[in-house]
Formats: sequence, structure tokens, C-alpha cells
Amino acid sequence: MTLAEEIQELIQVMVKNHPKTRYYREPIVGYASASDPLYDQLDELIGNPQIHPKDMLKGAQTVLVLFLPYSEVVYRDIKGNQLASTILSDAYMYTNELLDKIMKQIQQLLASKGYHSACEPPTENFDHVTKTACWGHKSNAVIAGIGTFGLNHLVITKKGCLGRMNSLVTDACIPPTERPNHSYCLFYQTGKCRVCTTNCPSGAIYPDGTIDKKRCDAYLEGKNIHDWQQGCPQCSLGPCALKGF
Repeated sequence: MTLAEEIQELIQVMVKNHPKTRYYREPIVGYASASDPLYDQLDELIGNPQIHPKDMLKGAQTVLVLFLPYSEVVYRDIKGNQLASTILSDAYMYTNELLDKIMKQIQQLLASKGYHSACEPPTENFDHVTKTACWGHKSNAVIAGIGTFGLNHLVITKKGCLGRMNSLVTDACIPPTERPNHSYCLFYQTGKCRVCTTNCPSGAIYPDGTIDKKRCDAYLEGKNIHDWQQGCPQCSLGPCALKGF
């Protein structure tokens, strides 16, 4: 069994045995070379300084990215609902915890084989004023071939964009995942789908591919919800919610 296969099996077992396993579908794992030229372009592409994998970990060879796609149980509860969803809030909390636990288990597996690793938390790793991060899980996901960016600024995978992800850097050398040769976003394929722009209650997503993060955040901050609740998943509820194209 290869290292990548061991990691895949570890993840699948942890997701299957999780008490909230009904929230998830089959996890997607992708790998990028820490020397991929795209990492040298991220500062310019994103517009703020990004941490290079080789700055995250001395001797970095590989970036591992994990996406946990939500199931129809979560999708059905939030579809058409612009208010807070109890199931989405529950899934958000448990998924962040699960992603953290999975990464720690992967790190233990790597350490048992003599490899080093480093990772950021799955959430709250961004500047709350500028709404930007120096280590972007979504950017890593695209470089690792998990999916492509959609008009909604989410990563759309073969299993959609509704879910959560995390990433890890290691000095183990694991072959990179081949990147898709086309966009999984219907808008970028045909120019016709703009469901995320019409769904967005704050008008923060623009047809030209830009997004006003502060406008989005202001809408969320203005909602009468508790800190633990997750409101407004409308940008992830288009045709790409559960599948890519």
C-alpha cells in the first residue's frame, strides 16, 4: 500500500466512524508539489502575501488537501433558506473538529514513517479586518487538482462546492494529482449560469468574477444569529452544490 493509499484509508475510516457521518459523502484528497510554479504566483493572483509551502515547512515536498463534501442531508436543510440552518451550523462545527482530528492523525502517520508536517486550522486562520488569509486552503485545493474556482469564489469539485476543506504540508514526496483540464463552473463553461449572483442576498458576488468580501461579511454580521450559528450558504446552493460540471 502506498502512502497516499494509507492516508486515503485513514480518512475514509475516520469519516465513516464519525457520529455525524450522515453529513458527509466520500472525501476527496488531492496532492500538489510544494515546488509547483503556481505557488510563486499566488501573491499576485490573490492580491496579498501568501505563505509558500517551503516557508511553512523546511524541506517541504508535498501539499495535501482534503475536501469533505456535505451530503444531501445538509443540502436539503439549507436549500432555499436564507436564515440560519441548525443542521448547517451543527455540520460546520463538527466538520471543523473532524478536519482537525484527521490532520492530526495524518501527521502521526507521517511521523511514524519519519516524515515532518505542518498545517493551519480549517477555519479562523484569516485576518478579520481585511478578510484575507496568508495560507489559503482553497488555493491549495485548486493547485492540488481537487477542483476549480467558480464564479461564487468557492472551489467546485467533482462533488460540488458544498463542504469544507483543510490542507497540510509534508516533506514526504507524494505524486501530484492531475489538475482538471476544464472549469467545473457552469458560468465559466457556458456564460449562462449566474445562480450564485442572484442567490446572494447582499449582492456581494459580481458577474465579472469579483466579490466584495466586506459586503458579504456586513450582511452576516447584521443577521440576528448566535456566534455558533452559520448563516447564509446561498452562494453554494446553485447547480454546483453537489456536483461539478
